Parts: sequence; structure tokens; C-alpha cells
Amino acid sequence: MIIKRIKELMTYKGYSIEEFSKKIGLDTVELNSLLKHDRGLISEKFLKSILESCPEINFEWLLLGKGEMLLSTTNVKYVKNLDELSPEDILDYVLTYCNKFREEPKIEAVVNIFSNFKQQKILQKMYDKIESYEELLEDKKR
Repeated sequence: MIIKRIKELMTYKGYSIEEFSKKIGLDTVELNSLLKHDRGLISEKFLKSILESCPEINFEWLLLGKGEMLLSTTNVKYVKNLDELSPEDILDYVLTYCNKFREEPKIEAVVNIFSNFKQQKILQKMYDKIESYEELLEDKKR
């Protein structure tokens, strides 16, 4: 049953009911009831949220019990230097694991850096304009 595999997944990840419900965005009472009674309707949204929050989980295993719990890592490309990856590969990775990135506190810092970078570029343009106007004024005074 799917419920049994969900319990197995939680054990593997070391999640309590509260942690897992928070991770997948399901009410703790609802998840507890689902797991306790080992029956009930499992929505597509519920399964999708599990797979989005745990992208390494094999969908066929979760749904049908076929294969291994974890997806094969044989196709995973390991690199020591990000310069070895194309921007498209990096973007694919970020999009695949976007939920994990959202949970990362450092992401907020990166967003702020980019935001500040854009602001700095705008400020630099303003400073450059001011400087050019000052030069024009100096030229006019001479």
C-alpha cells in the first residue's frame, strides 16, 4: 500500500509526522489520520507534494511499489567546477530542486545580492550622469 511506502519514506528521511506534514504542506492532523488508519483517499496533490519535496524518490516505487525507493544515480553528473556545466544544465538542476532551494536560508542572501547589484548599477548610471553634467558645467565656466 502507498501508506506503507509513505511511512517507509518518512523513516528513511527521519521525519516526524509534524516535520513531514510541514515539508509537504499537508495538515498534521490529516496526515496523522491517513497514516494511522492505513487507508483513505490519497490525492494527486498529496502525491505531487511528496515528489516535489523529495525529488530523489522513485514515483513508480511510491505509487506502485515497483523498483527501488530512490531513483538511480547512475545518470548523475558530478562536477568539481561549475564552469564545466552549461547554464542550461544549471538552470535544469535549479528548477528540478526549486523547493529545496526555497528552504535554503542562503537563497535570500543571494536574492538580496542580485537586488543590490541591480540597484548599484542604477546608482552607477546616476553617478556617471552627474559626473558628465559636472564636466559640462566646468566646460561652460571656462
